[in-house]
Amino acid sequence: MAKMTVCILNSKSIDINEAIDIKDSGSKVAADFRCTECNKPVRPHRAGGHAAAHFEHLERNPNCSQSHVAR
Repeated sequence: MAKMTVCILNSKSIDINEAIDIKDSGSKVAADFRCTECNKPVRPHRAGGHAAAHFEHLERNPNCSQSHVAR
């Protein structure tokens, strides 16, 4: 499973912690997190259980190496 920890927001790379802070602030800009590889929308996920904090595509993209594998 890919562990994407960096995304693009407004043409700037940001890490997962900064993205979670932006998401928690309720900012509308959070709707524009993008994958660094395919530029498709992603969302930040907190660490929990056995998973580290990471970004996940809103819709799986089989052509992107950063997209999660279908289960």
